[in-house]
Amino acid sequence: MTLKLKVSNNLNTKPSPYMKTTLFALIILSSSLCLAEESAKKKKKSESSEARPSREEIIKKFDANGDGKLDEDEKAKLRETMMSKRKLPDFVIKKFDKDGDGELNEEEKAEAHEAMAARKKEAIEKFDKDGDGKLNDEERKAAMQSRPKPGQGGKGKKEGKGKKNKE
Repeated sequence: MTLKLKVSNNLNTKPSPYMKTTLFALIILSSSLCLAEESAKKKKKSESSEARPSREEIIKKFDANGDGKLDEDEKAKLRETMMSKRKLPDFVIKKFDKDGDGELNEEEKAEAHEAMAARKKEAIEKFDKDGDGKLNDEERKAAMQSRPKPGQGGKGKKEGKGKKNKE
């Protein structure tokens, strides 16, 4: 779209009705674009806040005894609820979905949980330098850096997808 404006050298002349209409239309258009952008941002923000409730909302929903904080039973109920809503990564489903229905049943979930717990125990045994039974930031970083990079193979593989050694 090309907009042609006639520029006058005489600053004392009044703008034409066409000029006023064009300017008014541009102002309305830019305002509506700004409003649409703000609306999209608000919608995106509200969608993300629906996915993750606030601390106050969580306490209100799970604080059964009304003391304003979550005790161990209330935390367990919260974890159970959150885990039931959580979608497992595709590679976990692919690895543990024995019946091929695209979902993990209770038996498959238990197997996946056992495998992940074993990997966690193995990582703690290998990287927990201070012996407190959990990985601090430094230990976690070391564990992450030791993981094989994509294409380098992993546990149980002798060769990655890279160049093969020529002997």
